[in-house]
Amino acid sequence: MNSKISRNPKSWLKYLRNFVLGGLILVALAIGSAGLFVVANYHQNFAGHKDCAVVFGAAVWRDDIPSHALFDRTMSGINLFKNKHVDCLIFSGGKSKYGKHEAEVMRKIALENKIPAKNIFLDYEGNSTLETLQNVKKNFPQKSLVFVSNDFHLARIKLLAWRLGIKNFALQSARYNNGQYFRGSYFFWREVAGVLYYLIF
Repeated sequence: MNSKISRNPKSWLKYLRNFVLGGLILVALAIGSAGLFVVANYHQNFAGHKDCAVVFGAAVWRDDIPSHALFDRTMSGINLFKNKHVDCLIFSGGKSKYGKHEAEVMRKIALENKIPAKNIFLDYEGNSTLETLQNVKKNFPQKSLVFVSNDFHLARIKLLAWRLGIKNFALQSARYNNGQYFRGSYFFWREVAGVLYYLIF
């Protein structure tokens, strides 16, 4: 009896160690898989034709100056239109902390680049990636779409579009007009976390 009692703590420690090790391996595999999924969707160049390009919003700086991300995404959508890959532009974003609404700033850039106003649609309720996709699905159910955003953002867009049942879509990586962003590593890991979250929940 005493011999069995003395062996039990070691057995439980062994089981606990194996359990923790197995958990760590599963976490590492999950993070690695999410990271590979994000990277696999980085370089997207749409060369076909869809009805509209959906441009995802980003920050607006003081004095209504578009952040580099917002400018890059908007110009990439404009290029799709000018190259006849799409027939309309849907600018989706949220309220700006400093000035005009993100969608209004995108619209201004498009008008300055000679995009006809009749070909521009604004979504003022695109406060998140999920909301933008939900709004597009609701308001443009018959349209084929190209989702335009930064390379690190595309995997999450793709995953959420799948989950919402959006089928006729493609992806377009925004061109970096002013070089890679200073917080590029942060954006990458944020997207890995986002992909993991939506895979689990």
